[in-house]
Amino acid sequence: MRILPIAALLACLSAPLAAQEPYASAPSCLSDWSCTPTRPPLGLYVSAVDAGGRYVTLEDGSVWEVEISDRATTASWQPSDFVGVRPIAAPQADYEHLLTRAGDLDQRAAVRLTGRRAPAYRADDTPPGPAAE
Repeated sequence: MRILPIAALLACLSAPLAAQEPYASAPSCLSDWSCTPTRPPLGLYVSAVDAGGRYVTLEDGSVWEVEISDRATTASWQPSDFVGVRPIAAPQADYEHLLTRAGDLDQRAAVRLTGRRAPAYRADDTPPGPAAE
């Protein structure tokens, strides 16, 4: 007789769990390299710095908005500078990544992804596709 109340209790507890989604929604992709199980690149080259350091575009076409306190730093960055891209362990608001430019002094900037452009090619790269004759 005790089995029936236990079975009823288990049925009542499992009903709300069954109504929930079985999996959490997948996070949105940050860039092409974050949508796959492969590791992100160690870094990318800067293609452009716009609006006095507010936006940094990387060679893969990703456009990053720089946190206001780091814009004076990124304003001095030049196209073809190499920057590392890493997540921040303790993000500042929604600025969840860190761009690090290596040089005489490491320069860092907290950033968030704001969009994408067509990837840029450096002068020593050949764009994919048929060769122009």
